[in-house]
Formats: sequence, C-alpha cells, structure tokens
Amino acid sequence: MRARRNRRIGFTLIELLVALAIFSLAAAMAAGTFWSVLKAWNRGGEMLEQLHYGEFAMEQLVTALRGAAWFPSKPEAFGFWLEGDKASWVTSGTAFLPPDSPLRNGLHRLSVSMDAVQGERGLVVRAWPHLSEDVNESDAEAILVCPEAEEFECEWYDFDADTWSTDWEETNSLPKLVRVTLTMKKRKDFDEELELQRLVELEVAPEIPARENRDRTTDVANDEAAAAASAAAPEANGSEGTVTLRAGEPEAGE
Repeated sequence: MRARRNRRIGFTLIELLVALAIFSLAAAMAAGTFWSVLKAWNRGGEMLEQLHYGEFAMEQLVTALRGAAWFPSKPEAFGFWLEGDKASWVTSGTAFLPPDSPLRNGLHRLSVSMDAVQGERGLVVRAWPHLSEDVNESDAEAILVCPEAEEFECEWYDFDADTWSTDWEETNSLPKLVRVTLTMKKRKDFDEELELQRLVELEVAPEIPARENRDRTTDVANDEAAAAASAAAPEANGSEGTVTLRAGEPEAGE
C-alpha cells in the first residue's frame, strides 16, 4: 500500500516537471514573439519618422517648383540652374521660408542641395532676392530642412532624346518637366533605403526649340561670326604688322 502511494507521488512529481518544462518553453516562445513584435514596431516607427521628414521636404519641393517664375523680358535672371546635386530656380511661393521671412512677399531665388549645417548633413535650402546685387547664394542663410536625407537628385525630361537627364545647359530658360528624387539615410536595422520621387510640370516654362533647330541656329551664328571676321580681316591687314587696341593705349598714327 505504501509502495503504491510512493509510486503515485513519483508520477505526480514527473508530471510537475514536465508541466514546468512545457511552461518554460511556452514562456520562451512568447517572449521571443513579444520582442520580435516590439522590434518590428520600433522599426515601423523609425520608418514612419523618416517618411514624415521626407514627405514634408518633398511637398515643399513640389510647391516651390510649381511656383517657378520666368519672364521673357529678362530670362537670364529667371533661369533654371542644375549642377550635380544642386538645383536653383526663381519662385514666388512660400515653400521652405520661415513665417517672418521678408522673401514671402515677392519673388526670390531658391537653391536646394545636399550640404552640412553645423556638422549635420542633409537637405539644405537657401533663399535670397533674385535681383539683388548685394546678396547672393553665399550670403543666404543655410536651412537644414531634412536631416534624414542621404541623396538628392533633380532631373529634367529631354523630349528630343526621350530620356531623363541631369545636364541642363539652358540657364536662361526652364525645363518643362522635372523629376526630383529624395533618398533617405539607411538605418542600421533596415535592408532597404526609403526613396521618394515626384514629377513636376513647370507651366511657365517657355518652348525650347528642338535640338536640331538649336544646332542649326548655332551653326548659322558661327557662320555669320566667321563671315564678319573675314570681312574685317583685310582692313586690319592692309598695313604692315598687326595693331591691337587696348584700353588706355593710343591708336597708331596719333
């Protein structure tokens, strides 16, 4: 009778150990699942934070581009500049400007590029009066608008070549269609980079002649210049030697 009771107590202890082992395994699995969910939650929060920074910067870029200004009376003052990762144009919008900025009341030139402000690199914006001779880009305050940005690219669509390009030479004009791309900094726990992209049509952009017409115009201008130089050559070569006129020097024969 006692042996049977001891045997029953022994089975109860074994069952208790098995139950503890199962509970420990279940607790470990639950803890692993909890930490996985928490990690995914934190990653999602970081991605949303990056997306917030990027979307704000991108919306401001689109607003500034849609507000681009151009007038044929003085095209050189309203041209679109594109060099590397920096783009600049004249705009009438209030994008990127502080509420107390005097530039909000009129036209101003805006430049967007990747730069560093106080040791922190990101998307930087500068704004200054576009017709002022006393203020230029180097004097304008650099504003870090998106510290989460890693790369910025601005391209224009070449309708002649049917392709996107970063080589813009028509600095007295505006492109019809531009594409801006903003790549965010890669987080250490992320395998991919967050990239934002927008297409913006500049409605005030003038019509640019087709490339073949521009080349033909350039050739005609070069031919006219060469003809004018040839016509002037006999007059200069009519006397012996060559006379070069410089400011402050008397003409020959005086």
